[in-house]
Amino acid sequence: MNSLSIGNKLFKNLAGILSVMLLVTSCEFGEEIDPDNNDDPRDNIVDTWRSTEISAIYGQSSFHVDISKEPLDSTKVVLSNFYNLGVDTEVKGTLNGYKINIAVQVVNENEISGEGTIAGDYSTIDFVYEVDDGSGEKDNVSAEFKRI
Repeated sequence: MNSLSIGNKLFKNLAGILSVMLLVTSCEFGEEIDPDNNDDPRDNIVDTWRSTEISAIYGQSSFHVDISKEPLDSTKVVLSNFYNLGVDTEVKGTLNGYKINIAVQVVNENEISGEGTIAGDYSTIDFVYEVDDGSGEKDNVSAEFKRI
């Protein structure tokens, strides 16, 4: 083999390596959506939210609600201080796509049920729910949650 063919082979190999390196370094990598790499959709809504609530009985009010993961069920979330019932009071919801379903449950002698719709960018959640405290008058409530 002459030195010219060795030089051509070396040039082709280097050109190939450089092409691959340029291709890899030119790719843009997006923001990591799931930092703990467990593909848990609840990660998108776990946060502290400001609830602006409109109650048929109590009128408008604002307060904080914490959303966390239910540790024993990967489809459920825990809403602390929902309906302004207190930070130690938990309402459970089931996450299904962009919906949070609140199945009928009794919390602090209040029967609560409803649904929340999550915005596509996860910036707000719009809830509609009903609360029955046993007085004979059900409270129909709408609330918008915004991240703090």
